[in-house]
Amino acid sequence: MNHIINMVIRRVMSIAINKIINAGVVQVTKRKNRGNTHPDQHANLQQDKQRMRQTARMSRCVTKL
Repeated sequence: MNHIINMVIRRVMSIAINKIINAGVVQVTKRKNRGNTHPDQHANLQQDKQRMRQTARMSRCVTKL
């Protein structure tokens, strides 16, 4: 019974952590997107978004452990 409870808690926590990470990525990209008119800034924003997606993927893998 204890094993089943631990499995459920891990799954629920994993889902919650993933939603928090996604919300954080969205908030940061919205903030950086304001006032973005220069083409170089647009390229930097795209690189930042890609890095954030990679970091989010890595953190999701870590939470599965």
